[in-house]
Amino acid sequence: MRSLVERFLAEAPVKRIQTKSLEDYLIKRLTLQGYWQKGGYPAFAELIAQLVEENRLRPIKARKSNGMNPPLFNWYQRNTSLDGFSLEEQRRLLKLYHPKLDLAYYLKRPDTYKRDQPYLQALDKYLRLPLDGQARPVTINERSFEIFRDEKFLASAHGQTMLEAVGLDLGDLNCHRTYEPFFYCQAANLELQAGEISLNILIVENKDTFFSFKALFQESITTWDGIAFQLLIYGEGRKILRSLSFLGELFPGGKVPANTLCHYFGDLDPEGIAIYDELARTYKPQGIKIAAARFFYAELYKRHGSYAPNLTAAQRQNPGAIERFTEEFEPPLRDGLRDLLQSGKYLPQEGLSAAFLYELQTKPEGKGQREVEDLGTDS
Repeated sequence: MRSLVERFLAEAPVKRIQTKSLEDYLIKRLTLQGYWQKGGYPAFAELIAQLVEENRLRPIKARKSNGMNPPLFNWYQRNTSLDGFSLEEQRRLLKLYHPKLDLAYYLKRPDTYKRDQPYLQALDKYLRLPLDGQARPVTINERSFEIFRDEKFLASAHGQTMLEAVGLDLGDLNCHRTYEPFFYCQAANLELQAGEISLNILIVENKDTFFSFKALFQESITTWDGIAFQLLIYGEGRKILRSLSFLGELFPGGKVPANTLCHYFGDLDPEGIAIYDELARTYKPQGIKIAAARFFYAELYKRHGSYAPNLTAAQRQNPGAIERFTEEFEPPLRDGLRDLLQSGKYLPQEGLSAAFLYELQTKPEGKGQREVEDLGTDS
């Protein structure tokens, strides 16, 4: 991410930079999935803070902040007056380190080099070690501790931008990321295996709702609206945007079966819909299909929509996410959901209690299971 930001700043024809334009540039170059894999907005905000600390950027406070968390100013100004190393110092620096380390980034940034010098020296020392004993890959935190005596450094925004700056990636250090696991519950007698199996997965946003579904799963109640769910996942709010990558770890060879559909059920509020929309768009390039759990959203609205409470705290609306979500429903329900989401009201998924969910189950004599492909999504 750092190298792309540096390129944007270097190529910008003006000194004043709009923060949103810079973030849009990153998303376009990395794709939305790649952007979030590199830490998303929190990592972007941390990088901007670093550039301000390095005196590379200066906030234009009159343009106010963007209202995000953590907040950034809407505009920044580049500092183009920083001097680099002399030609002789550049020659000496290029000879100092292992050939795999590209020092071009640091040649015009003495202050940044001074800050990163201990890390560069540690990288240099590691790259000069004999290859014996390094054939087996290790995790990113294990390698980070080995090289820097800091298990968190390589995965941090600072560590990642430094690695990009010198032209290395995790493969060069023979290490890999680990994915944050999620809590899950599976239907009885389900064998998680790769291959041509059809799998319906239910992802729920909140803890109470997860435990309500979990209790029903343990009673072998796993079918609603004719859809038999084989796996239940606790999304834990926005954490699912990172942790769903762990899904592959449940299957041999790390490959999710092709006929898998994840049904997402969260709060009916702008934040809950934004999580669903981001999740669907982030994992689509990985071949993981995600759709709204329409039956549960419809029941939640039908039972409580007429007296939905006001949001207790302001939430940032994403009109595109709301539109994509509501398009999955037929009118007039589509219009009702859109009005609720735009009105400052909300419905928590806890509105479908364990007792309601028990009532809503598809009884054995009810409809047959729907085919997974019938509920595919283009989100």
